[in-house]
Amino acid sequence: MLSSFQIFFLCVVFSQFILGIWGNAFLGLINCIHWIKRSKISLSDIIIINLAFSRIIQQCAVIFDAITLVFYPDFYYGVTFSEIRETSWTLSNYLNISLSTCLSVFYCLKIAIFSHPVFLWLKWRISQVVACVLLGSVVFFFFNTVLMIQKFNIYSDLLKMRLITNYTENIRRKEREFYISHFLGLLWTLIPFNISLFSCLLLIQSLRRHTRTMGQHVTAPRDVSTKAHVRATIVMLSFLLLFVFYLVILFIGTVSTFLKDANLIIMILLLAVNVFPTVHSFILIQQNKNLKQAFLRMLCLKKC
Repeated sequence: MLSSFQIFFLCVVFSQFILGIWGNAFLGLINCIHWIKRSKISLSDIIIINLAFSRIIQQCAVIFDAITLVFYPDFYYGVTFSEIRETSWTLSNYLNISLSTCLSVFYCLKIAIFSHPVFLWLKWRISQVVACVLLGSVVFFFFNTVLMIQKFNIYSDLLKMRLITNYTENIRRKEREFYISHFLGLLWTLIPFNISLFSCLLLIQSLRRHTRTMGQHVTAPRDVSTKAHVRATIVMLSFLLLFVFYLVILFIGTVSTFLKDANLIIMILLLAVNVFPTVHSFILIQQNKNLKQAFLRMLCLKKC
């Protein structure tokens, strides 16, 4: 018999899942339609399509976690399911963060206006820069895969020790090893965060300069470049804020792995961790003129 909180948890997590799948599927589908109509696709559209796909995988991983945690709590903490869960989370997490970082770098190089030779050199080679960011993510992915395998072994040993021994010191030592390997795996996220933060700061500085220049012309209306600056800045700032929130949730989730009331804490964390891939996708839709118009047309058709 499910408790009232478990029923509430399932209702909310299924609502988040439907919203997340809807928003990300819309992102990917509309960009694919534009690709077919125009017979060509921009670099930003390629990034957004893959980003939407990675977030759909992440939404599926969350709902799979939630159902297993509620209906099969003993199986949830088993070695086999832990490996499946960790692998799906790591893959979707890497894709999500790496592609979001690539989108931030793309917006910065495409929209920001600077006359520095280094920036102009990067701006002229925007495709190669984005490719380098992705390549760096792949390198860190292989490094984190090694840590993940090590973490699987530690977790398996820890479960065996809890069944056959009462030596709490050995168990605590294994728990410390598990935490260290997990935190080392999370450290790589500081690199894409710093890249996104630097890109956002450059875009804000470019917006300030551009606004100051346009302000000298009293009769000049708000131009297209200013609007593009503002939209890209909103997308990047929202990504950074949601990214920080997401990392805090992952950190709390790691700390609470071996607590007595872990089930309740993990349920709350699963509700919170789903905010990032859902909300940011709707912000991308809202800040893109073509996507926003298509989304509003779809809502009007549903109402009719």
